[in-house]
Amino acid sequence: MIDDAAGGEVTDARSLVPKPLKNITIERGTAVEKQSRTNLVEGVAGLTGGFTTTLVSHPLDFLKLRMQLDKTSSTQWKAIKNILHNLVLTSTSTDGKIDGINLINNVYRGVGPNLVGSTTAWALYFVFYREYKDLILKYTNSSFNDSNLNSAEYLLSAFGAGWTTSIITNPIWVIKTRMIATSKHTPGAYSSIVDGIRQIYHHEGFMGYYKGLSPALLNVSQGALQFSIYDTFKHHIILKKGNPEQRLTTFEYLYSSAISKITATMTLYPLQVIRSRLQVNNEIKTISARKLVYEIAKEEGVKGFYKGLLANIIRVVPATCITSVSYTHLRANETAANIVCRLLLEKK
Repeated sequence: MIDDAAGGEVTDARSLVPKPLKNITIERGTAVEKQSRTNLVEGVAGLTGGFTTTLVSHPLDFLKLRMQLDKTSSTQWKAIKNILHNLVLTSTSTDGKIDGINLINNVYRGVGPNLVGSTTAWALYFVFYREYKDLILKYTNSSFNDSNLNSAEYLLSAFGAGWTTSIITNPIWVIKTRMIATSKHTPGAYSSIVDGIRQIYHHEGFMGYYKGLSPALLNVSQGALQFSIYDTFKHHIILKKGNPEQRLTTFEYLYSSAISKITATMTLYPLQVIRSRLQVNNEIKTISARKLVYEIAKEEGVKGFYKGLLANIIRVVPATCITSVSYTHLRANETAANIVCRLLLEKK
């Protein structure tokens, strides 16, 4: 949430090693050093794209999650009206006027863990996706060129990267979900990431950090599906151009990202609703995913599994495009990303 999965030219993975910059010297030459530079470029690019995306799209993430947790509204429009009414109510001062600063703070509640989780997840995903693709290329004795991978191998790489990332970052998503689900004045509401970590461990133990992990792991299929569609689509465009060294245009990056994300999101969206409702439960005795599915189906019907879908599509499609383009251009930049990577390598 990829070097060329986010839109880069299809080329030898070893050629992604940054070219030397003036006045910056670093010992190089071995395969390990070259791969380290490549992975750092992946991580820095993914981190930057993820940070930008999350900051811009957080209000829609706030709306989506509140809608997913709503159990009483008969329609999504009524859910939106209730959420906005409650938001205005909690942002109104004692003199009856809406406090703009308080309103922004309420809308951006949970942005801290969202930024930490999203930037970390994107960076980890990019790096692990690159690593798993390289492992497959090495295992199959292929040259380090992504065009040698087929759709199944892209899918396998995406699954491996997604599962690894989900396990590492699940605790921060639990905190983010609970912070967005409550106002800062709600009894027991987390005041910060550290406070969330402390309260979860104190009241629920270590396993409290991993509530909602099972649907999160299943939801990796969305990322795997998205990137397999994206990579296949992108390579088809490149092959159609007849020049494997030619980059895609920004517009081609955008519509490739949008088509793949919409398809994947609509297919597996119910898993997000299930995950959010499991994560928001702060009781020691948790409900099973199977029982929760039964309750949603019985009390809310099929539409209960798709609450917040429209807000999510509006959020994730531009977010995916922003991240993909930011990532691609930063990785291609021979100043920002490369300088940071080289400085990090020199400190090792």
